[in-house]
Amino acid sequence: MKRGDKGTEVRKLQQALIDLGYDLPRWGADGDLGTETIDTLARFLRDHGVSVDDDADVVSDAELALVDRVLAATRDAPMGPQLASGRFHDLRSIAAQAQIGGRRPWQQVTGITLHQTACVLGERPQRWGTVVAHMGVTRAGQVLWIHDFEKIVWHGNGFNDTTIGIEMDGTYAGIEGDLRTFWRPADEPARQPQTPTLELIEAAKATVRWICKEVALHGGRITKLVAHRQSSKDRESDPGSALWQRVAMPLHTELGLDDGGPGFKLGTGLLIPEAWNSSRTGVKY
Repeated sequence: MKRGDKGTEVRKLQQALIDLGYDLPRWGADGDLGTETIDTLARFLRDHGVSVDDDADVVSDAELALVDRVLAATRDAPMGPQLASGRFHDLRSIAAQAQIGGRRPWQQVTGITLHQTACVLGERPQRWGTVVAHMGVTRAGQVLWIHDFEKIVWHGNGFNDTTIGIEMDGTYAGIEGDLRTFWRPADEPARQPQTPTLELIEAAKATVRWICKEVALHGGRITKLVAHRQSSKDRESDPGSALWQRVAMPLHTELGLDDGGPGFKLGTGLLIPEAWNSSRTGVKY
């Protein structure tokens, strides 16, 4: 296949790219192999580790085969984490786009950042459409897909460019059982910390597992599962010890992920303290 070709096979390639999230905003799947399609295919190939000649006018059989393999794997993969029927909601078409910083190659997606909402958003899916994260998990174990994973969402300070953000609903102390580490807004002086529900914990873990598989299908690889605390001094309780110990640490072991190690933080971020992980001896909250 070469520049200028027209017909069904070109349209098939174009539709495959669109289905994989590589938009063709000007011409769409028009069946004409022009600059927009060739440039978009080049971006797909780079995202999947293939070296590309920017002046190439020919699409090889191997390149077409790679598109077909990735598309088939994506179509065969389950949509969302493995949950009971009706527990997963795709909100991407209605989600607010104000906090989006463009798109990134899949190979740039290397981590997941965990957050607590520090309020209660509840179980109505539409309420989550303005949340600045890629995913949300409710206390009853519902999972909301808010933004495409290849979008840069302003959820985690220095983690924005490389990670996928998961917001877990609820208000949690920085150190479980220590009210001195619990944030209260000025208009809610009586607010009390919550305990993560089993439903939230299991749904959050299922979401991380699914994200790792979904990113791998597109040529990326998740290696880190981190806390927002590690990238911002203003988020010291995010997501809090209870969520860290019940969600992050078991998944580090299960999936071979890590939080960057004992001295890892970004910018003004804070280290994972001993109160969250007993192996971090001497690291204060």
